Amino acid sequence: MAETLEDVVRGDRQLYEVARDRHHVAFLAERPVRPGHIIVCTAVVADSVLDLDAQASLRLWAFVREVALRMRSALPCNRVCFSVIGWAVRHAHVHLIPTDEAGQIPGLEGEPLSEQAQRDLVARLRS
Repeated sequence: MAETLEDVVRGDRQLYEVARDRHHVAFLAERPVRPGHIIVCTAVVADSVLDLDAQASLRLWAFVREVALRMRSALPCNRVCFSVIGWAVRHAHVHLIPTDEAGQIPGLEGEPLSEQAQRDLVARLRS
């Protein structure tokens, strides 16, 4: 079964915690993409960010924003990039990665789709 972050929320796994409130924990990533890479997770386990109800989702993004603003002012970085993968770890979480320029985190560029494939996708998504 895939991992959750419940041990982090309980404080059983010793990580470098950056911030905490009733609903979230922010901590330094154990295997950072860049120095200062922070992970924010929900206190209650949800399979992914899309499984949070509307209020929990709003709380998560407000907390992420607070942590990211703190990062931007305290670290030498131009931007804080967010990553939500949600596959390997079955616990709603967001990665916050301090960056100074393009290319410092993996990109999202794949092969272009054909015009027909794009039309088909748009039709499915609009229906």
